[in-house]
Amino acid sequence: MSKVVIAVGFLVLLLGQQTLNNDSVVGLMKAGFSEDVIISAINRSLGAYDTSVDGLIALKNAGITNKEISAIVAKAYPQNSAAQVVPVAESAPGARAALPIPAQSAKKPRVFLRAQSHSSGWHESRDQAMEMSKDFQELCPQVQVSLNQHLMDYTVELNHTEHSFVRENQMQVANKDGDLVTKTEKTASIKGGVRKACDAIVADWAKK
Repeated sequence: MSKVVIAVGFLVLLLGQQTLNNDSVVGLMKAGFSEDVIISAINRSLGAYDTSVDGLIALKNAGITNKEISAIVAKAYPQNSAAQVVPVAESAPGARAALPIPAQSAKKPRVFLRAQSHSSGWHESRDQAMEMSKDFQELCPQVQVSLNQHLMDYTVELNHTEHSFVRENQMQVANKDGDLVTKTEKTASIKGGVRKACDAIVADWAKK
């Protein structure tokens, strides 16, 4: 009988009918149990897990592996686990891998907005990212504007220059890997640039 089987049997007997949660799994990891043992414990015990985005991020930051997190999410959605979990690609040791997340959060692409403004006079303190956010909410309901750049699917960057009556806007869109989806181009207005950025994001998202 292998050491893993013995450890799993001992762990199941120890847990009994206890209900595991996020803290319990972190506790097992800190106690030195292997990934296989922890996954077996998750599968064989009752569970009351926090599978929100914040809960999954906290598990990842605590050192829980992708396979363990996948087991937790599958346990939380036992009737339809395949549809609830976004597959996680295996990554090289030490690399930061994408977290499994509930699939319903991927219905809309998450967009992070960033703006640089070069202007003079009273225009100098205007936050053009706020202007972009307003325009996106008005013109592009197909996306979700997010303030969390770590969970974004796309970044829209604006370079805004304004001196006296002369205004110039440059806008570009990149995916979460940093690859440009559109060319950097000048736009007559921020709203016009947002409309083009929206079309580019929706078209690129549809390919996936």
